[in-house]
Amino acid sequence: MKLTGNSAVECFNESEFLAEDAVFLLVKRKGVALACGGFRYLQPGICEMKRIYSHQAGLGKVILQALEQYAVTLGYQQIYLATRNSNTQAIQFYAKHGYRAISPFGVYSHHPHYLSLAKSLANAEQTLGIKKRSLVTALNQYYSPIS
Repeated sequence: MKLTGNSAVECFNESEFLAEDAVFLLVKRKGVALACGGFRYLQPGICEMKRIYSHQAGLGKVILQALEQYAVTLGYQQIYLATRNSNTQAIQFYAKHGYRAISPFGVYSHHPHYLSLAKSLANAEQTLGIKKRSLVTALNQYYSPIS
């Protein structure tokens, strides 16, 4: 809400993250949420990433890479996401990590204030920095122990 003036609640359904082909991560330290993000099934081979957020520099990248790793293990070949055009920080972050603009998809087709982005996971095993480490190990480099 602070970044864009809109909570985008109309584009989020919590129950979609309870499915076996979905993931939602929440990083907490001493009971305080520091970062989160998830993805849900969108269509065969494609998941939609949602609600990537971090209060701490560097932790957003770890969440993003962990979600990409999970997506690969669940058989997804592409990740789609949408962010508001006004959220230039997020757009730069995603571009830095290989996401490219695509035609609007799903509910975002009717919302001109969103930018749709995608990333192919075809070579993800070579590019993911946490490929051979567990998610907890990757997150522990920032916060140990995670609670």
